[in-house]
Parts: sequence; structure tokens; C-alpha cells
Amino acid sequence: MVKVERIEFREDFPNRDESYAILRGEDCRYAFAWGPKYPYADEVPAQDVKDGASGLEWFDTEDEARAAMNRAIEAWGPVLGK
Repeated sequence: MVKVERIEFREDFPNRDESYAILRGEDCRYAFAWGPKYPYADEVPAQDVKDGASGLEWFDTEDEARAAMNRAIEAWGPVLGK
């Protein structure tokens, strides 16, 4: 497990009680986290977790993590009517 801090948090997105977040790990990596579990956690797995409903993906840079989050947000645009 890796201790993390949230550096960006988009609450109740794309659904109520789910969120998107950019996390900074104590190991100097960054993660894009989604769903009802990992965006809220203070410690997360050190490896990627991509189970769909709640997961996280690790990146070497903050820019890479933000790009992944932005792609996910953009993918919801047509569904949310934006």
C-alpha cells in the first residue's frame, strides 16, 4: 500500500457518491483514481487497479495522470449531454 494525498478532486462525478481524483503517492508517483473507493482513500495499492467501477492507474508524472483524468471526463460528455 502507498500513502497518498489528493491534489485534485472532482466529487460526485460522474455519478453521486463517486469521484475522480489525482493522487500523489509518497513514492513520488501520481495516480488517476475513479469510483466510490480509491479517490477517497488515504492509502491505495501500489499497482494499477482497473476493475471498472472503482480503480486507479499510476503514472510517473502529474501531467500523465491529469491527461488520463481529462480523457475520462471527456468520454462522459456525450452521456451527460455536454
